[in-house]
Amino acid sequence: MRNTVKTTRRAALAFALAASGSLYGISANSAEVNLAKDKVGKPADMQDISQFCGTKEIKVALADGYGANSWRKITRAEFEAEAKKCPNIKEVRYTDAQGNVQKAISDIQGLVAQKFDVILVFPDGGEAVVRAMRKATAAGAVVIPYMVGANFPGERGTDFEMVVTESVDANGRVKAQWIADHLKGKGNVIVLGGTPGNPTSAAEAVGWKEVFAKYPDIKVLEGPVTTNWDPAETQRVMSGLLAKYPQIDAVYSDYGLGSMGALRAFVAAGRKVPLWAAQDANELGCFWQENKADNPDFQMGNVSGRNWIVRLALRKAVAASQGIDNTEPSIIELPLVEDSFSTDAKLQPACDKSLPSDALLSSGLSVEELKALFE
Repeated sequence: MRNTVKTTRRAALAFALAASGSLYGISANSAEVNLAKDKVGKPADMQDISQFCGTKEIKVALADGYGANSWRKITRAEFEAEAKKCPNIKEVRYTDAQGNVQKAISDIQGLVAQKFDVILVFPDGGEAVVRAMRKATAAGAVVIPYMVGANFPGERGTDFEMVVTESVDANGRVKAQWIADHLKGKGNVIVLGGTPGNPTSAAEAVGWKEVFAKYPDIKVLEGPVTTNWDPAETQRVMSGLLAKYPQIDAVYSDYGLGSMGALRAFVAAGRKVPLWAAQDANELGCFWQENKADNPDFQMGNVSGRNWIVRLALRKAVAASQGIDNTEPSIIELPLVEDSFSTDAKLQPACDKSLPSDALLSSGLSVEELKALFE
């Protein structure tokens, strides 16, 4: 799909660019660039960053809303590994707002003050962070929120350049349909979410609600339940839910490693583990292999942990900063990468005992890089 976009931000800066020759490293002839902002595609459609690096020296940053868990650490490592491939990227910065919305806003403001050309944002604070992104965009930075769903609030080209994301609501539909199919349309479901107000859990809810609404005998007991995407907190929350509900037939989670806390709660309570839909994680796959014999209803359907999407976001942002077209898809539809019901051996939940338990086998990091990250 050809989608040549006149970037509002650059149009507004045209006079300044013509006068000064450059601002934040963006040249005047880059007012029009094709970033395929609405293009939908698959993981197989990804390209190499070398063709988008350009020659202008730039500084890039990732402003994370909450960086404490393993998923965020892997995502940061993927971002930094991708940035190293462009010799003209002269500085790479990472900020962690530690779950504090005001700090997230302050972090973005600080990066603008330091004239970072590219700012990728995981806005755990949701719409509250959009104003800070708008100011960064107005200042001339290429701002891209990633993994937030295609319907993340804000005006493309004004509040930020674009979004780069998996189709989060499609994730919700894929996992919910897998649950509905294998429950045969009847049962009690718990849905585990992340941090309060985060855009990912909200976008996945659009998908799973759409599916479960078709099955009047499927009851969502609670969800999305706040877990802060923290395994210890997830275990505490699930312990309370187990005490409250004697019958739970399936658990839907938007964080694979966080699921481990919930699974430990089932074991501690002496309850059989039910049907489980989440994201892939090494520890999760190992737990399934070790416990499936004692838990006949414990089957798993997982999408990719998709940390690698941050690489795509960086490629889009770098291309925009250099005035180079990037026609990779911006919205990625993720299939199930693990399905324990499948007869295809490649879809069985994976476990690599040589890797740390926190590793995500579907990430873009090599085995050596994953080992080094968690050493």
